[in-house]
Amino acid sequence: MRNVAFMIDGQFMLNRILALNAFHYDGPGIRAYCLNHIELDERLYRIYYYDSDCLDQKGVNPISGNTIDFLNDSAGRQRQKLYESIKTTPSFAFRKGHSVWRKDKGKLSWVLKGERLTDLLKGKIKVTDLNDRDIKPEINQKMVDMKIGIDISLIAQKRHADKLVIITGDVDFVPALKFARREGMQVVLDHLKNNVSPDLLEHVDETKTFV
Repeated sequence: MRNVAFMIDGQFMLNRILALNAFHYDGPGIRAYCLNHIELDERLYRIYYYDSDCLDQKGVNPISGNTIDFLNDSAGRQRQKLYESIKTTPSFAFRKGHSVWRKDKGKLSWVLKGERLTDLLKGKIKVTDLNDRDIKPEINQKMVDMKIGIDISLIAQKRHADKLVIITGDVDFVPALKFARREGMQVVLDHLKNNVSPDLLEHVDETKTFV
């Protein structure tokens, strides 16, 4: 029996599954999705899930002037519920990085959500049509990519798994994937129907997705 390890770029998978409305996004739902990749002569070794922690900070929304506690607002509570679900689901290992609110010239930076930015640029809406829900803090994830790269290298080097399924669209993982293949692992990319760089596709053995 071949062991199969999964590496999940959590923010990438969350965004794609919600966009595609593919399944209920929690620990059991993610595990059930991963099991689609397991073939008859294979067994699940472990699912490694990577994401940054919830933003434990307050900020003043520049549109309304309302103070928001990001850890305890509805989005923060939903994210904490998701993390608890993942932690208590069998065969998961949760790896947490840090959320850092980006500053621009000393001020905390906010960004328009993608669909609203598109509507604004196309002239479908005006600045005066925006509300609190249309903007979000500009967050940088710290330590997440590094932890994924380290775990891929360790699993490949110690032969814990024979096959690696990585769910991401990030080309930054190419060096770790190249190392895994040199160590004899089969590397499968699941990009969840997202457009990915040819540089990433070049350094995997195959692509599969079940959405």
